[in-house]
Amino acid sequence: MIGRRLLSGLLALLICLPLAGCWGKVELSDIAIVSATGIDWKDGQWQLSYQVVIPQAISGQSAAAGTNAAVNVFSTKGDNFRIAISKASLETPRRLFFAHNQVVIIGQDAARKGISALAEAYLRNPDSRETVSVFLTKGNARRVLEQLIPLEKIPGAAIQQMIFNEQLNGSTFQETTMHKVLKDLLGGAQVVGIPSLAISGTGESLDQVDKLSRTNTSSKVRLMDLGIVSGDKLVGWITKEESSGLMWIKNQIKKTTVAFGCPDDGKEGKVSSIRITKAKTKLRPQRSGSKWTMHIETKAEGTLLEYNCSGDMNKPKEVDQTAQVIAETIKATMENGWKAVLGYKADVVGFGNIIHQRHPDAWKQMKGDWPDLFAEMEVKIDVKVKVNSAGMSGGGFKKLQEKARS
Repeated sequence: MIGRRLLSGLLALLICLPLAGCWGKVELSDIAIVSATGIDWKDGQWQLSYQVVIPQAISGQSAAAGTNAAVNVFSTKGDNFRIAISKASLETPRRLFFAHNQVVIIGQDAARKGISALAEAYLRNPDSRETVSVFLTKGNARRVLEQLIPLEKIPGAAIQQMIFNEQLNGSTFQETTMHKVLKDLLGGAQVVGIPSLAISGTGESLDQVDKLSRTNTSSKVRLMDLGIVSGDKLVGWITKEESSGLMWIKNQIKKTTVAFGCPDDGKEGKVSSIRITKAKTKLRPQRSGSKWTMHIETKAEGTLLEYNCSGDMNKPKEVDQTAQVIAETIKATMENGWKAVLGYKADVVGFGNIIHQRHPDAWKQMKGDWPDLFAEMEVKIDVKVKVNSAGMSGGGFKKLQEKARS
Protein backbone atom coordinates (compact mmCIF):
# COMPACT_ATOMS: atom_id res chain seq x y z
CA MET A 1 0.00 0.00 0.00
CA ILE A 2 2.80 2.40 0.91
CA GLY A 3 4.55 1.52 -2.34
CA ARG A 4 1.41 2.26 -4.31
CA ARG A 5 1.02 5.60 -2.54
CA LEU A 6 4.61 6.48 -3.38
CA LEU A 7 4.06 5.50 -7.01
CA SER A 8 0.95 7.68 -7.06
CA GLY A 9 2.96 10.55 -5.64
CA LEU A 10 5.64 10.09 -8.27
CA LEU A 11 3.04 10.04 -11.02
CA ALA A 12 1.68 13.28 -9.61
CA LEU A 13 5.18 14.70 -9.85
CA LEU A 14 5.37 13.63 -13.47
CA ILE A 15 2.24 15.64 -14.16
CA CYS A 16 2.86 18.55 -11.83
CA LEU A 17 6.52 19.43 -12.15
CA PRO A 18 6.58 20.47 -15.83
CA LEU A 19 3.67 22.89 -15.27
CA ALA A 20 4.41 26.59 -14.90
CA GLY A 21 3.96 27.78 -11.31
CA CYS A 22 4.02 24.27 -9.79
CA TRP A 23 6.64 24.00 -7.02
CA GLY A 24 8.74 26.82 -8.45
CA LYS A 25 8.84 25.35 -11.98
CA VAL A 26 11.09 22.49 -10.91
CA GLU A 27 11.46 19.95 -13.71
CA LEU A 28 11.41 16.23 -12.98
CA SER A 29 14.49 15.84 -15.13
CA ASP A 30 16.36 18.19 -12.75
CA ILE A 31 15.84 16.21 -9.52
CA ALA A 32 16.78 12.83 -8.08
CA ILE A 33 13.92 11.53 -5.91
CA VAL A 34 15.35 9.93 -2.74
CA SER A 35 13.21 7.13 -1.28
CA ALA A 36 15.61 6.08 1.52
CA THR A 37 18.79 7.34 3.16
CA GLY A 38 21.63 5.50 4.87
CA ILE A 39 24.12 6.90 7.39
CA ASP A 40 27.52 5.32 8.07
CA TRP A 41 30.72 6.43 9.82
CA LYS A 42 33.66 5.47 7.64
CA ASP A 43 37.29 6.56 7.65
CA GLY A 44 36.62 9.42 10.06
CA GLN A 45 33.82 10.91 7.98
CA TRP A 46 30.07 10.67 7.60
CA GLN A 47 29.06 8.57 4.63
CA LEU A 48 25.54 9.30 3.39
CA SER A 49 23.93 6.88 0.96
CA TYR A 50 20.89 7.64 -1.17
CA GLN A 51 18.39 5.24 -2.66
CA VAL A 52 17.22 7.19 -5.70
CA VAL A 53 14.12 6.27 -7.69
CA ILE A 54 14.51 5.74 -11.44
CA PRO A 55 11.23 7.02 -12.97
CA GLN A 56 11.65 5.06 -16.22
CA ALA A 57 11.87 1.78 -14.28
CA ILE A 58 8.54 2.29 -12.49
CA SER A 59 6.62 3.67 -15.45
CA GLY A 60 4.38 1.01 -17.00
CA GLN A 61 4.86 2.57 -20.43
CA SER A 62 8.63 2.29 -20.36
CA ALA A 63 10.47 -0.64 -21.94
CA ALA A 64 12.80 -0.65 -18.95
CA ALA A 65 9.96 -1.20 -16.48
CA GLY A 66 10.19 -4.63 -14.85
CA THR A 67 13.60 -5.43 -16.35
CA ASN A 68 15.78 -2.93 -14.50
CA ALA A 69 16.04 -2.04 -10.83
CA ALA A 70 13.69 0.78 -9.87
CA VAL A 71 16.34 2.42 -7.70
CA ASN A 72 20.01 3.34 -7.79
CA VAL A 73 22.21 3.69 -4.70
CA PHE A 74 25.23 5.97 -4.39
CA SER A 75 27.14 7.58 -1.50
CA THR A 76 28.94 10.79 -0.61
CA LYS A 77 31.27 11.64 2.27
CA GLY A 78 31.87 14.73 4.36
CA ASP A 79 32.85 16.06 7.77
CA ASN A 80 29.18 16.84 8.39
CA PHE A 81 25.84 16.00 6.81
CA ARG A 82 25.35 19.12 4.72
CA ILE A 83 28.86 18.92 3.27
CA ALA A 84 28.26 15.27 2.32
CA ILE A 85 24.93 16.11 0.67
CA SER A 86 26.45 19.02 -1.23
CA LYS A 87 29.04 16.67 -2.74
CA ALA A 88 26.25 14.79 -4.53
CA SER A 89 26.55 17.35 -7.33
CA LEU A 90 30.01 15.95 -8.08
CA GLU A 91 28.60 12.64 -9.30
CA THR A 92 24.97 13.15 -10.25
CA PRO A 93 23.48 15.60 -12.76
CA ARG A 94 20.36 16.03 -10.60
CA ARG A 95 19.61 17.78 -7.33
CA LEU A 96 18.65 15.45 -4.48
CA PHE A 97 14.94 15.72 -3.65
CA PHE A 98 14.05 14.42 -0.14
CA ALA A 99 10.28 15.11 -0.03
CA HIS A 100 9.54 11.42 -0.68
CA ASN A 101 12.26 10.04 1.61
CA GLN A 102 10.56 7.34 3.70
CA VAL A 103 13.26 5.69 5.80
CA VAL A 104 16.60 6.57 7.39
CA ILE A 105 18.92 3.66 8.23
CA ILE A 106 21.83 4.28 10.63
CA GLY A 107 24.80 1.94 10.69
CA GLN A 108 26.10 0.70 14.05
CA ASP A 109 29.41 2.61 13.87
CA ALA A 110 27.56 5.83 13.05
CA ALA A 111 25.08 5.26 15.88
CA ARG A 112 27.90 4.69 18.37
CA LYS A 113 29.57 7.87 17.13
CA GLY A 114 26.34 9.73 17.88
CA ILE A 115 23.17 10.69 16.05
CA SER A 116 23.17 14.31 17.19
CA ALA A 117 24.44 15.29 13.72
CA LEU A 118 21.32 13.71 12.21
CA ALA A 119 19.07 15.42 14.75
CA GLU A 120 20.77 18.74 14.07
CA ALA A 121 20.24 18.36 10.32
CA TYR A 122 16.53 17.69 10.82
CA LEU A 123 16.01 20.53 13.27
CA ARG A 124 17.78 23.03 11.00
CA ASN A 125 16.21 21.98 7.70
CA PRO A 126 12.61 23.23 7.22
CA ASP A 127 12.09 20.72 4.38
CA SER A 128 12.82 17.68 6.58
CA ARG A 129 10.01 15.15 7.03
CA GLU A 130 9.61 14.13 10.67
CA THR A 131 7.35 11.22 9.63
CA VAL A 132 10.30 9.35 8.11
CA SER A 133 10.85 5.94 9.75
CA VAL A 134 14.22 5.47 11.49
CA PHE A 135 16.09 2.16 11.71
CA LEU A 136 19.46 0.92 12.91
CA THR A 137 21.57 -1.85 11.46
CA LYS A 138 24.48 -3.76 12.99
CA GLY A 139 26.23 -3.70 9.64
CA ASN A 140 26.58 -1.15 6.88
CA ALA A 141 23.55 1.04 6.12
CA ARG A 142 24.41 1.33 2.44
CA ARG A 143 24.34 -2.44 1.99
CA VAL A 144 20.79 -2.58 3.35
CA LEU A 145 19.74 0.14 0.89
CA GLU A 146 21.16 -1.91 -1.98
CA GLN A 147 18.87 -4.87 -1.32
CA LEU A 148 15.84 -5.38 -3.55
CA ILE A 149 12.72 -6.68 -1.82
CA PRO A 150 10.19 -9.07 -3.42
CA LEU A 151 6.64 -7.75 -4.04
CA GLU A 152 7.73 -4.10 -4.02
CA LYS A 153 9.60 -2.11 -6.66
CA ILE A 154 10.92 0.52 -4.26
CA PRO A 155 12.79 -1.00 -1.27
CA GLY A 156 12.44 2.09 0.90
CA ALA A 157 8.65 1.88 0.63
CA ALA A 158 8.77 -1.86 1.38
CA ILE A 159 10.82 -1.35 4.55
CA GLN A 160 8.40 1.26 5.86
CA GLN A 161 5.45 -1.03 5.10
CA MET A 162 7.29 -3.81 6.96
CA ILE A 163 7.36 -1.87 10.24
CA PHE A 164 3.73 -0.77 9.77
CA ASN A 165 2.69 -4.39 9.33
CA GLU A 166 4.73 -5.58 12.32
CA GLN A 167 3.39 -2.86 14.59
CA LEU A 168 -0.23 -3.74 13.77
CA ASN A 169 -0.01 -7.52 13.58
CA GLY A 170 3.06 -8.67 15.52
CA SER A 171 3.66 -5.88 18.04
CA THR A 172 7.31 -6.84 18.55
CA PHE A 173 8.49 -3.39 17.50
CA GLN A 174 6.99 0.08 17.40
CA GLU A 175 7.50 2.30 14.39
CA THR A 176 10.09 4.91 15.36
CA THR A 177 9.71 8.11 13.36
CA MET A 178 12.17 10.97 13.34
CA HIS A 179 9.62 12.93 15.36
CA LYS A 180 9.66 10.25 18.09
CA VAL A 181 13.47 10.10 18.10
CA LEU A 182 13.74 13.86 18.56
CA LYS A 183 10.95 13.95 21.14
CA ASP A 184 12.40 11.13 23.26
CA LEU A 185 15.99 12.38 23.10
CA LEU A 186 14.84 15.84 24.16
CA GLY A 187 12.70 14.42 26.99
CA GLY A 188 13.59 13.84 30.62
CA ALA A 189 15.13 10.38 30.18
CA GLN A 190 16.77 11.17 26.81
CA VAL A 191 16.51 7.54 25.70
CA VAL A 192 14.89 5.96 22.65
CA GLY A 193 14.58 2.42 21.30
CA ILE A 194 15.06 2.04 17.55
CA PRO A 195 14.34 -1.22 15.65
CA SER A 196 17.09 -2.64 13.48
CA LEU A 197 17.30 -4.22 10.05
CA ALA A 198 19.50 -7.12 9.03
CA ILE A 199 20.16 -9.20 5.92
CA SER A 200 19.22 -12.72 7.02
CA GLY A 201 19.73 -16.07 5.33
CA THR A 202 22.91 -16.72 3.37
CA GLY A 203 23.73 -13.01 3.25
CA GLU A 204 23.80 -13.03 -0.55
CA SER A 205 23.32 -9.52 -1.85
CA LEU A 206 19.99 -9.03 -3.64
CA ASP A 207 21.14 -6.08 -5.68
CA GLN A 208 20.16 -7.45 -9.11
CA VAL A 209 16.66 -7.77 -10.54
CA ASP A 210 17.34 -11.21 -12.05
CA LYS A 211 17.85 -12.64 -8.55
CA LEU A 212 14.17 -11.91 -7.84
CA SER A 213 13.07 -14.04 -10.79
CA ARG A 214 13.44 -17.18 -8.65
CA THR A 215 10.58 -18.55 -6.53
CA ASN A 216 12.65 -18.05 -3.39
CA THR A 217 15.46 -15.78 -2.29
CA SER A 218 18.42 -17.03 -0.29
CA SER A 219 18.55 -13.87 1.81
CA LYS A 220 16.17 -11.09 2.75
CA VAL A 221 15.89 -7.87 4.70
CA ARG A 222 14.13 -8.40 8.01
CA LEU A 223 13.52 -6.70 11.33
CA MET A 224 15.96 -7.97 13.94
CA ASP A 225 16.83 -6.47 17.35
CA LEU A 226 16.07 -3.24 19.21
CA GLY A 227 18.88 -0.72 19.60
CA ILE A 228 19.04 1.37 22.78
CA VAL A 229 20.14 4.96 22.17
CA SER A 230 20.94 6.95 25.31
CA GLY A 231 21.87 10.62 25.11
CA ASP A 232 22.63 10.47 21.40
CA LYS A 233 24.71 7.29 21.23
CA LEU A 234 23.91 3.62 20.74
CA VAL A 235 24.68 1.87 24.03
CA GLY A 236 23.46 -1.66 23.35
CA TRP A 237 20.96 -4.10 21.90
CA ILE A 238 18.10 -6.23 23.16
CA THR A 239 16.52 -9.15 21.33
CA LYS A 240 13.16 -9.04 19.58
CA GLU A 241 11.73 -11.30 22.30
CA GLU A 242 12.83 -8.80 24.94
CA SER A 243 11.48 -5.98 22.79
CA SER A 244 8.11 -7.75 22.80
CA GLY A 245 8.13 -7.59 26.59
CA LEU A 246 8.73 -3.84 26.46
CA MET A 247 5.82 -3.43 24.06
CA TRP A 248 3.54 -5.09 26.62
CA ILE A 249 4.82 -2.75 29.35
CA LYS A 250 4.46 0.34 27.14
CA ASN A 251 0.85 -0.51 26.21
CA GLN A 252 1.79 -0.85 22.55
CA ILE A 253 0.31 -4.28 21.84
CA LYS A 254 -2.14 -4.09 18.95
CA LYS A 255 -2.37 -7.73 17.89
CA THR A 256 0.12 -10.49 18.54
CA THR A 257 0.44 -14.26 18.89
CA VAL A 258 1.59 -15.83 22.18
CA ALA A 259 2.92 -19.38 22.41
CA PHE A 260 2.34 -21.20 25.72
CA GLY A 261 2.74 -24.59 27.34
CA CYS A 262 0.20 -26.97 28.82
CA PRO A 263 -1.24 -26.31 32.31
CA ASP A 264 -0.49 -29.54 34.16
CA ASP A 265 0.22 -32.52 31.92
CA GLY A 266 3.98 -32.38 32.27
CA LYS A 267 4.78 -31.47 28.66
CA GLU A 268 7.70 -29.13 28.12
CA GLY A 269 7.92 -26.38 25.56
CA LYS A 270 5.39 -23.95 24.11
CA VAL A 271 3.07 -26.21 22.18
CA SER A 272 -0.08 -24.10 21.86
CA SER A 273 -0.82 -20.52 20.84
CA ILE A 274 -3.38 -17.74 21.26
CA ARG A 275 -4.01 -14.72 19.06
CA ILE A 276 -4.23 -11.63 21.27
CA THR A 277 -6.79 -9.26 19.76
CA LYS A 278 -7.09 -6.75 22.59
CA ALA A 279 -4.65 -5.64 25.28
CA LYS A 280 -4.42 -2.81 27.78
CA THR A 281 -1.63 -1.96 30.22
CA LYS A 282 -1.89 0.57 33.04
CA LEU A 283 1.10 1.94 34.95
CA ARG A 284 0.98 3.29 38.50
CA PRO A 285 4.18 4.64 40.12
CA GLN A 286 4.56 4.39 43.89
CA ARG A 287 7.28 6.02 45.98
CA SER A 288 8.83 4.54 49.11
CA GLY A 289 11.58 6.75 50.47
CA SER A 290 14.04 7.36 47.65
CA LYS A 291 12.98 4.32 45.65
CA TRP A 292 10.14 3.90 43.21
CA THR A 293 8.00 0.90 42.34
CA MET A 294 5.99 0.69 39.13
CA HIS A 295 2.79 -1.30 39.37
CA ILE A 296 1.95 -2.75 35.96
CA GLU A 297 -1.54 -4.09 35.34
CA THR A 298 -2.18 -5.81 32.01
CA LYS A 299 -5.43 -7.22 30.67
CA ALA A 300 -5.59 -9.14 27.41
CA GLU A 301 -8.17 -11.01 25.36
CA GLY A 302 -7.72 -13.41 22.51
CA THR A 303 -8.75 -16.41 20.46
CA LEU A 304 -7.13 -19.83 20.76
CA LEU A 305 -5.29 -20.74 17.55
CA GLU A 306 -3.64 -24.03 18.54
CA TYR A 307 -4.32 -26.34 21.46
CA ASN A 308 -2.12 -29.41 21.83
CA CYS A 309 -2.77 -30.10 25.50
CA SER A 310 -4.84 -32.83 27.13
CA GLY A 311 -7.47 -30.53 28.61
CA ASP A 312 -11.02 -30.00 27.41
CA MET A 313 -11.67 -26.38 26.49
CA ASN A 314 -15.42 -26.97 26.72
CA LYS A 315 -15.01 -26.98 30.49
CA PRO A 316 -14.81 -23.55 32.19
CA LYS A 317 -12.24 -24.81 34.68
CA GLU A 318 -9.91 -25.90 31.87
CA VAL A 319 -10.36 -22.53 30.14
CA ASP A 320 -9.44 -20.70 33.35
CA GLN A 321 -6.34 -22.85 33.85
CA THR A 322 -5.23 -22.23 30.28
CA ALA A 323 -5.82 -18.48 30.64
CA GLN A 324 -3.64 -18.50 33.77
CA VAL A 325 -0.81 -20.24 31.91
CA ILE A 326 -1.05 -17.66 29.11
CA ALA A 327 -0.99 -14.84 31.67
CA GLU A 328 2.14 -16.29 33.30
CA THR A 329 3.80 -16.57 29.88
CA ILE A 330 3.06 -12.91 29.08
CA LYS A 331 4.29 -11.86 32.52
CA ALA A 332 7.57 -13.73 31.99
CA THR A 333 8.00 -11.97 28.63
CA MET A 334 7.46 -8.60 30.30
CA GLU A 335 9.94 -9.43 33.08
CA ASN A 336 12.59 -10.47 30.55
CA GLY A 337 12.15 -7.21 28.66
CA TRP A 338 12.42 -5.24 31.88
CA LYS A 339 15.61 -7.01 32.96
CA ALA A 340 17.15 -6.40 29.53
CA VAL A 341 17.00 -2.59 29.82
CA LEU A 342 18.01 -2.35 33.48
CA GLY A 343 21.65 -3.07 32.67
CA TYR A 344 21.77 -0.07 30.34
CA LYS A 345 20.06 2.25 32.86
CA ALA A 346 17.94 3.23 29.88
CA ASP A 347 14.32 4.23 30.47
CA VAL A 348 13.02 3.01 27.11
CA VAL A 349 9.66 2.18 28.72
CA GLY A 350 8.94 5.80 29.62
CA PHE A 351 8.60 5.41 33.40
CA GLY A 352 10.20 8.82 33.90
CA ASN A 353 7.49 10.46 31.79
CA ILE A 354 4.79 8.81 33.91
CA ILE A 355 6.38 10.06 37.14
CA HIS A 356 6.88 13.51 35.61
CA GLN A 357 3.19 13.73 34.71
CA ARG A 358 1.83 12.47 38.03
CA HIS A 359 4.48 13.71 40.46
CA PRO A 360 6.00 16.84 38.87
CA ASP A 361 7.54 18.17 42.09
CA ALA A 362 9.28 14.88 42.84
CA TRP A 363 10.51 14.67 39.24
CA LYS A 364 12.22 18.07 39.49
CA GLN A 365 14.30 16.80 42.38
CA MET A 366 15.22 13.46 40.87
CA LYS A 367 15.52 13.98 37.10
CA GLY A 368 19.27 14.63 37.29
CA ASP A 369 19.81 11.22 38.91
CA TRP A 370 17.14 9.40 36.94
CA PRO A 371 19.34 6.79 35.19
CA ASP A 372 20.59 5.49 38.56
CA LEU A 373 17.14 5.71 40.17
CA PHE A 374 15.62 3.92 37.20
CA ALA A 375 18.11 1.07 37.55
CA GLU A 376 17.02 0.64 41.20
CA MET A 377 13.29 0.54 40.42
CA GLU A 378 11.15 -2.48 41.09
CA VAL A 379 8.20 -3.57 39.00
CA LYS A 380 5.17 -5.51 40.15
CA ILE A 381 3.39 -7.09 37.22
CA ASP A 382 -0.14 -8.45 37.24
CA VAL A 383 -1.52 -10.02 34.07
CA LYS A 384 -5.05 -11.27 33.44
CA VAL A 385 -6.08 -13.05 30.23
CA LYS A 386 -9.52 -13.86 28.88
CA VAL A 387 -9.92 -16.59 26.25
CA ASN A 388 -12.84 -15.43 24.12
CA SER A 389 -13.03 -18.42 21.81
CA ALA A 390 -11.58 -21.91 21.78
CA GLY A 391 -12.76 -22.74 18.26
CA MET A 392 -15.01 -25.58 17.20
CA SER A 393 -13.29 -28.25 19.26
CA GLY A 394 -12.88 -28.46 23.02
CA GLY A 395 -9.86 -30.75 22.93
CA GLY A 396 -6.74 -30.97 20.83
CA PHE A 397 -6.58 -32.88 17.55
CA LYS A 398 -4.66 -35.80 19.06
CA LYS A 399 -7.26 -36.13 21.78
CA LEU A 400 -9.99 -36.27 19.12
CA GLN A 401 -8.04 -39.02 17.31
CA GLU A 402 -7.78 -41.05 20.51
CA LYS A 403 -11.50 -40.61 21.10
CA ALA A 404 -12.25 -41.75 17.55
CA ARG A 405 -10.16 -44.92 18.03
CA SER A 406 -11.85 -45.86 21.31
